Amino acid sequence: MSAKTDYILRSLQKIRNKKWEFFIVSRIIHALDDDEIEFVTQQYVRKKSGAYALTDLYFPQFDLHLEIDEPHHEQEVAKEKDTLRTRDIVLATGHTIERLKTQNDDKTLKSLSEVRREVDEFVKRIRIQKARKFDFLPWNFETRYSPEPVIERGFVRIADNVVFRKQIDAMRCFGFKGKGWQRGAWGIPDSDYYLWFPRLFEHGMWRNELSEDGKVIHERAINSAGRVSITKQRRAIREDPNRKAIVFAKAKDALGYSLLRYVGTFQPRMTETDPDVISFDRIKTCEKVRI
Repeated sequence: MSAKTDYILRSLQKIRNKKWEFFIVSRIIHALDDDEIEFVTQQYVRKKSGAYALTDLYFPQFDLHLEIDEPHHEQEVAKEKDTLRTRDIVLATGHTIERLKTQNDDKTLKSLSEVRREVDEFVKRIRIQKARKFDFLPWNFETRYSPEPVIERGFVRIADNVVFRKQIDAMRCFGFKGKGWQRGAWGIPDSDYYLWFPRLFEHGMWRNELSEDGKVIHERAINSAGRVSITKQRRAIREDPNRKAIVFAKAKDALGYSLLRYVGTFQPRMTETDPDVISFDRIKTCEKVRI
C-alpha cells in the first residue's frame, strides 16, 4: 500500500463514527475522483478574528474549508477544543469557509436526496476552481513536505501554510548541509537569525503559547530547569539584541503525524516583567530562503 493510499484510508477511518460527516466527506472524495486534489479531514484553523474553528474538510490548493453542521455540532466542536494545543493549526488568511447543514431552519433533518444535491453542488464548485486555477499544482504526496518546492519558490510564507515533517527539511531551506538534527534550535551561519522548533503547548520544562492572533509567542518556564534556561536566554538576548527566530512550530495532524509549520519570524522583547517568561513578537510573515 502506498503512503498516499494509507493517508486517504486513515483520513476516512478517522471520521467513521460521525455519521453525516462520514457520508458527506466520503461522497465528496468519491465524486471528485481526482487524485490531484489534496484534502485534509478535521483541520484546525485560526480565523482572521483570532478565533479557532475545527473544519471537517480542507482543500489546501484552493484555501477552501467545509464545515458540516450536524445535530449537536456545537457540543462536538467544544469537545475537540480540549485537544487544540496538540493539533496542527492553519492560519486561514484569505481562506473561504463554507458550511453544509444537515438540518433545516426548523431543526428537522434534511432528506438524504437534498443533502446529496448540496454535496454534488459543492463538488462542482471545486472542479470549477481547479479548472480556473492557472497555477494549480497537483497533489504529490511524496513531495508534499519536501523542501525542494520551497527552495525553488525562494521563500516561506505563512499564507502558503508551509509544512515539513523533519527539522532538517526546514533547515535545508536556510543552508543546512548536514544529515541530521535533533535540537530545538539551529543558528544560521553568518547571520542574526536562527531556526526555532518549539512545541506550542506544555512539554517538559516549558509551556509555550502562541497568541490567538498569531503575533506573539510566550515561552514560560514551569520548573527550575526552565528558569535556569530563561536566565541564560536573557543573558544571550542582552549580548545580541538583534537575534531573530524563524519559527517552525511542532504539532500533530488529525492522524497523529508530526508536523513543523512556519508561523512567522519573531524577535524577543527586550523588556519583560515576568521573570519566568520571555515573549517574542512576530516581525515577519514571510522569509527568504538561504541556500
